[in-house]
Amino acid sequence: MSRQFRYIQNDDVLRTFRELKDTLLSERSVVIARQGDYILQLEKLSGNNMGLKIINNERSSIVSSRTYDVTNTTEALVARGVRHACQKLSELSDEKVNRRRMQIWKWYIMEWQQHNADQSGELFAKELTWNEESSDNEEEVLDIEAFLHGDYLNLGNTLSLIDKYLTDETQKERFRKFAIEDIMEMTSEDTRDRSIAEAEEASREDGIKIHTYQFTVSVEATDKEHARAALLNYLAGDERIKVQK
Repeated sequence: MSRQFRYIQNDDVLRTFRELKDTLLSERSVVIARQGDYILQLEKLSGNNMGLKIINNERSSIVSSRTYDVTNTTEALVARGVRHACQKLSELSDEKVNRRRMQIWKWYIMEWQQHNADQSGELFAKELTWNEESSDNEEEVLDIEAFLHGDYLNLGNTLSLIDKYLTDETQKERFRKFAIEDIMEMTSEDTRDRSIAEAEEASREDGIKIHTYQFTVSVEATDKEHARAALLNYLAGDERIKVQK
């Protein structure tokens, strides 16, 4: 799934429009959110009308639009409309990602079938049945999910597959661009998760490290001694805290 980037939050859209309608929005539209090839755009229309548009940036086409008269609406209504538009943005982007990803996976399955024709029947029988009692350690003919996931993340293999199965140059370029962005996003998440796990493991092995922190504190008092006494009373004798004399 592609990640959504939010530049203006739901509750701030109407206020932002009112602040910018006679300056920036008089010159150009502003992007509220972005996900994949889709953007949610805020624009100034005629008079006091504010427009929200979902645009397919790749094809430069308007998917849907909505207009608000800012003199007859509220922040709550606009915020709800923006929230629904962002949900639609997410659905459209995820649908496209899933559709293109699945198409590439189908090509991988076709490739596997061509090179493993003798195992196709056993593979499909396995995938079409479910045995709750089967052992997790049972030797499998093929873990299709692991096979596809591993091969798909090999960018060189995936780009070669796209070149093999697509002849239309426009479609080929779109699939190549999609595969590069999708695989880079998926592998960056894997790397981040692995880094977090390794850091946590290292912390457990090394034990908890104690650090010393120093803060500057302001105290209102009649003199320095009263200030020190006030601090000591407030800190209640915690042995971890030392007050410089």
